[in-house]
Amino acid sequence: THVPLGEIDRIEVKENRSYRKKGPAVWLELGCKGARVVRFGFKGERTCESARALISEFTFGNGKLELSFAFSYKLDIKMPASLDGWNLYDAKKDYHRLNVEDKEWRISDVNKEYKLCPTYPRYLVVPSTISDEDLFSIAKFRSRGRIPVLIWRDVITGATIWRCSQPKVGIQYARNKSDEELFDHIRSRNGNKKLIIYDARPLKNALANKAVGKGYEESSYYRGTEVKFMNIENIHRVRESFQHARKAVLSCHKESDPRLMAKFEQSGWLKHIRTILKATYEMTARVHKQGASIVSHCSDGWDRTAQLISATELCLDSYYRTTDGFFCLIEKEWISFGHQFHKRLGHMIPSGDQDISPIFVQWLDTVWQIMRQHPTSFEFNSKMLEQIAYHATSLRFGTFLFDCDAARTGKKVSSRTVSLWTFLKASTAARRQEFTNPFYAPQKALVLYPAWDVGHVGIWPEFWLKHWYSSTQKDLIKEPPYQVHESQLPAKQHSEKMIHAVGHAIRNQFSAELRKRQAADKKVAQLNAKVERLKQIMRAHGIEEPHEEEREKAVEENAGGDGEERTGVDDEAKENVANKDGDDEDETGPEQQQEGFCEGQEEMKEEMKEEEKEQVQAEIDGQGEVEENMEETQPPSKDKPQVILEKGADAGEDGLSANAEEKIGEGKPDPQGDAPDGIRVTNATDGVPSINKVDEEAAFTTSVSTDDNKPMAQSKE
Repeated sequence: THVPLGEIDRIEVKENRSYRKKGPAVWLELGCKGARVVRFGFKGERTCESARALISEFTFGNGKLELSFAFSYKLDIKMPASLDGWNLYDAKKDYHRLNVEDKEWRISDVNKEYKLCPTYPRYLVVPSTISDEDLFSIAKFRSRGRIPVLIWRDVITGATIWRCSQPKVGIQYARNKSDEELFDHIRSRNGNKKLIIYDARPLKNALANKAVGKGYEESSYYRGTEVKFMNIENIHRVRESFQHARKAVLSCHKESDPRLMAKFEQSGWLKHIRTILKATYEMTARVHKQGASIVSHCSDGWDRTAQLISATELCLDSYYRTTDGFFCLIEKEWISFGHQFHKRLGHMIPSGDQDISPIFVQWLDTVWQIMRQHPTSFEFNSKMLEQIAYHATSLRFGTFLFDCDAARTGKKVSSRTVSLWTFLKASTAARRQEFTNPFYAPQKALVLYPAWDVGHVGIWPEFWLKHWYSSTQKDLIKEPPYQVHESQLPAKQHSEKMIHAVGHAIRNQFSAELRKRQAADKKVAQLNAKVERLKQIMRAHGIEEPHEEEREKAVEENAGGDGEERTGVDDEAKENVANKDGDDEDETGPEQQQEGFCEGQEEMKEEMKEEEKEQVQAEIDGQGEVEENMEETQPPSKDKPQVILEKGADAGEDGLSANAEEKIGEGKPDPQGDAPDGIRVTNATDGVPSINKVDEEAAFTTSVSTDDNKPMAQSKE
């Protein structure tokens, strides 16, 4: 049995009352901070007492954290910066993500040396109109110097969330002008909407604090504000409920014990969870639905305030529901803002201390309840939550050592210890995706609303029932058939291995299909780009794009021809334009066709309508003689000659006379001498074919270029 020394909270020597029947004479009982008790048997009481003294010395060590295992634990390999947990959270980077660096807010370094508030981080976000002198004045008016600071902002509505500690009002109703002005600035930056102050305490507790010089805000002094009490019990009630819940689990030796749920409910632990969920729901709705800013505090602002604020951010911001985002949320709201892990978790402190209370574990249980209600909204699973709860007390990592940033900086924790986030990101279990939720479906704008009724709040099995054995398996082994193989036994009721295995298989298959789809979409985008390029080439040469109806008609005719599929205009088209063939005439009359662009694989031809063909034929038949004043205005070019063929001339098979073909082949036709009847040779300007206007009324000419790299065009004037 593996028991970290940091998890031990009590060590007792107990006599075995059933010694005569069986077992050792003396028990050394180790009570753990979770729901576990470990016993070691000894034959003699003296030996058992020596073992107790030795374990106590290593476990508690006079409360000096420098003697803990975290300062001795080192990694065998050097982790890259991307996997180093100490580099994960950057306060300025997170505030920049929330877009708080504008004219309304400023990031102040007034606490850079922890002089304003030793339990606050170095950088704080405050209204830009509040000076550093005002901040020091407010710190004197707030308990522990924990002034109101911005910790989250809705980038759409501009609503903000603030945290602080209780004011020092007292029974004399003391006031602070700078503190009241700060609340006015918070309200004015959000359209003067009513500012809600969520006091996590019950009203009776707030009144009790008022009697000792503290208390809560008076609405008559803070204009446009309203104070609401969330009725969350203090650390002492939470500690008592946790102890009763642990006893309920340890007293029921079978999962099928009907007393388990009754005893667990009587402990009051689930009642506290439901209270936190209800307050989280109200705060989330206030920010999301009404777009209002809120302020939250309790007594000192590091226990119940951290629970409410972090749970609300988790519901509002989908980034904090990712693995890295969840780590950053804990770093920001719990570690940097001074939750007292050393006192609350009892690091190297024996049980019985009045400051010990599992506030952080209670919040992790609340997160599990929200995960259970929204199973596809979190990138991580409940096993990762259980690992965080376990290593918060194991003292293997330095993440949860000491009570504030100032103490951790002074002890150089980041350079002397390993971060828990490094283990959860780079360990073997992490590489196996054991901490990953296979059903995670990210939705950036999704806001979660938790339920707090009895049907939606239950026992967190990975934490409370982690060390239980399956009583069902034990009973099956006793009954025939004997020697049942382990693989034939049912899994534990709270086991998620099978579900996660199926989920990971489905997720891997979905990822493969998604990659195929992305590759196909990329190829389609490339083909579309080539089509657009082809259209540009056609427009550059004055070629009109075929109408949609003509294109569809041509595709249907080509598809129904000989059974071969025609793809139409291919995307990878060469820069060629098909010329009208002279032999494309059948018995019914001439048909004008235009060859499409292709990659040298397929060509597409379009046929003109019967009415247009008759009209063109009529124009050709009625064409008169060529006017004499249409003479060449440019001298013939030796490099780029061009032939203009008038219909009706004596042409060969290709529409040109033999003499003209010969001259074109030589590349040196004589525009005045050797040209046959009906043919005129003109010059091509800048390598672009030109068309000579023969008849202004109706002349159908075909321009032929001898440059193989230039397309040939047809025109009807």
